Amino acid sequence: MATVTFRDETATGKPVAAWEIAGLPERMTVRELIRLRVREEVARHNSRPSTHFNGLVRPDDAEVELNGYRLREPRRIDWQRQADTAERAFLANGFFVLGR
Repeated sequence: MATVTFRDETATGKPVAAWEIAGLPERMTVRELIRLRVREEVARHNSRPSTHFNGLVRPDDAEVELNGYRLREPRRIDWQRQADTAERAFLANGFFVLGR
């Protein structure tokens, strides 16, 4: 089993956030990694919904703020909708994935 470290950085390389998920298969597609990451970050948010969401993509009706997104009111987020948005962003070069 493998452990994946998700590390977010600015365009200049400044670290923003890092977290790990253990117990994963040795091989995964980039699509699977993106969906896994989004599902996990949405699950963290949904366990304690607030007006702030710090994730890969902006939820519907949210405003960009310094370290994430501001929701109009605390609510649960649909991880599948977020994952679909993240996939589209990746395919449009909205972010990139580095592996080691």
